Amino acid sequence: MKYCPHCDMDFIDSVEICTDCGRPLVDKEEYLAGKAARDAEEKKKQEEQQRLSSLAEEAERESAEAEQEAGRPAPGVYVKRADRYEDLRSSASAFLIVGVLLAVLALLSWGSLLGLPFSVPSNFMLRIVFTALAAGSFVIWRKTCVSAKEVRGQIAEEQETTRQLTEWFLGNYTAEAVDAAVRRENGELRPEVLALKRMNYIQDVFVTNYDIADQSYVDALAEQIYSTLYADEEAASERSGEEDAGSLRDEAETAQEEEETEPEEGTEPKEAADRETSGN
Repeated sequence: MKYCPHCDMDFIDSVEICTDCGRPLVDKEEYLAGKAARDAEEKKKQEEQQRLSSLAEEAERESAEAEQEAGRPAPGVYVKRADRYEDLRSSASAFLIVGVLLAVLALLSWGSLLGLPFSVPSNFMLRIVFTALAAGSFVIWRKTCVSAKEVRGQIAEEQETTRQLTEWFLGNYTAEAVDAAVRRENGELRPEVLALKRMNYIQDVFVTNYDIADQSYVDALAEQIYSTLYADEEAASERSGEEDAGSLRDEAETAQEEEETEPEEGTEPKEAADRETSGN
């Protein structure tokens, strides 16, 4: 049967020209088969374009998020009050020792003028320098001691705050709840991306509910809670890594043993020839 694609009309096989538009007719079955193939190809192209468009939108979104993260000031590493106190104590001790040594040098440099039985050769400028450095060291030592005393008074408060915040979060959120919230917002994620999104979610919970200004403290708190929530997962990951490393070592040792036990090329034929010669 003949067919006119322009007018969508059927004709008998003996007709060659459309009586309505005057265009040549085509075989209907061949035309419909070709049209179906063209439609399928066009649909495939549209789906590919939609997929590429979705990937481009996702890339733009990730790029925007990365730029937003880059635009934020990087938080410093949080130092616990107990660690800060120990650092200050060590610094105070160091400045005290330096101050005492410089004070001795200053005293010896002024010995001749003060009528002391001992002194070191020095000019007026060195005497002033030793004295100033000794005085500065004692001033810094005193200020460091005052700062250490203030920090020591904050240790118990910090520990209690951290305990309360940790208990509040663990009492209201579970690992399954965190994962469900992350997947609800981001869909399925790769393991490394999932871990990052978990951390971000925990941090957002604290910032939203408690309005904590110190971002470094929020990061440290989130890391502590993450380790508690996903302790089993981290342990399994470490065991898996150790097992993989052990398997690689075993494979390397097996390969080395095979290489050592494999006879060198030409050894067996040479031994056979020697035996044959001996027999003759």
